[in-house]
Amino acid sequence: MNSQHKFFRIFTLCTFFIFFGIFTGWSQSAVDAIRIMDNQIGFGARAMGMGGAYTGIADDYSAVFWNPAGLAQIPKMEFWMGISHLHFSNESNLNGSIIDASLNATKFNSLGMVFPIPTYRGSLVFALGYQKVKDFEYINDYFGVSDRGELELFDVDPNDPDQPYYFSGQEVQKEGLATDEGNMSQYTFSGAIDVAPNISVGASIFYWKGRSDYTEDFRQLDIYDNFIFFPADFDEYVDNSYITDRYSSFGLKLSSLFRLGKDARVGIGMHIPQTFNIKEEWGYNSTVYFDNGDFLDYADDDEFEYEVQIPFRFQAGGSVALGNILGAANLEYIDWTQFEFQTSEFRQENIDIRRNYRGTLMWNVGAEIGIPLMASQIRAGFMYKPSPLADAQSEFNRKYITVGYGLLYGRIVKVDLAYMYGFWKQITGSDISPQGITEEDIKYHKLLLTFSYRF
Repeated sequence: MNSQHKFFRIFTLCTFFIFFGIFTGWSQSAVDAIRIMDNQIGFGARAMGMGGAYTGIADDYSAVFWNPAGLAQIPKMEFWMGISHLHFSNESNLNGSIIDASLNATKFNSLGMVFPIPTYRGSLVFALGYQKVKDFEYINDYFGVSDRGELELFDVDPNDPDQPYYFSGQEVQKEGLATDEGNMSQYTFSGAIDVAPNISVGASIFYWKGRSDYTEDFRQLDIYDNFIFFPADFDEYVDNSYITDRYSSFGLKLSSLFRLGKDARVGIGMHIPQTFNIKEEWGYNSTVYFDNGDFLDYADDDEFEYEVQIPFRFQAGGSVALGNILGAANLEYIDWTQFEFQTSEFRQENIDIRRNYRGTLMWNVGAEIGIPLMASQIRAGFMYKPSPLADAQSEFNRKYITVGYGLLYGRIVKVDLAYMYGFWKQITGSDISPQGITEEDIKYHKLLLTFSYRF
């Protein structure tokens, strides 16, 4: 290669890497704000076994999340502990090439104590604890042929090699693995009090803390020799990148529980708007290999901090007992268009949130059947979480089928087990993403085990 061509190649690739670095370093989008609360599941094996329809029940430690006013129903001190196991699978389709990938995560899920305070009349109860309420676990193993994606920077007739060439529009092989690990947790102090014989009010103060570790390893290969003209005679492109986000926030939930006789309860709740602080670290290492053996690489990393405003969230639910059968239902409303980055650099992202997202009404139903002779209960439920995207089709809404079982020993020790099966579709990627457009078929399997002791 003569010195003029070598200089031009270096100039071309440096321009590309600078361009790519800008997009990688400031890659925040509406998704980064929405994902903080999107697909937040909750905790508690009994609640999950009933599909999360627990706002109108809330008679154990998990009330700190579902309806803190329900703590007033607990007459004794309660120790609570839970673990969970998640199996997440993703069948990705990149232009007809299908790959199935999965990951497992077993986690300590919750730990808490409930403290009833002796009163002359009514009830006064406090609770203190910790719980994981959202998983970031994700995997996408993709492979296929595409003419979209990375290296789309220069455009020129390939018969004129003295001009920059558009590194796209021709089929290349793309392969990669993207993973995300982490969770969102709450440290909680809660209290509830009876303000009337059949009315309780309560509040939970949350300190939210979370972490997401995203990595992606990507390769693009010119297996069909579509790129053979200088300076775009690339043979392979390799990119390794990571993004680590650390989340923190203080939050407040207010709620009430109305007892309508012995057999019916109605609960309502409201999360006060809160601000999440996100500290992000990112980095990448990119290398382009050419047909003649030359290569050029570039690496960069940085860290920065930003804030996201979370709007009001509203819940309502009820339960009715008919003999040994307990039925329950829940509603939760979130207006995703009111999520907002609290910095001027993300003005366009805030516009995108208002244009591309919507308000959603999540609903849950569940039932529990008591088996008195065995001091146990069997449960089933369904959870429906609409996609926050404004134009999402029904298959992109998340659906969960749940079942559960509970066993009571000596009226003081309770063991609850729940299984959740979730399924939905999603599409990831864009014109500048490494893989292009990838269709994904998600399966979500989760086991929860809860142990509680009242004394």
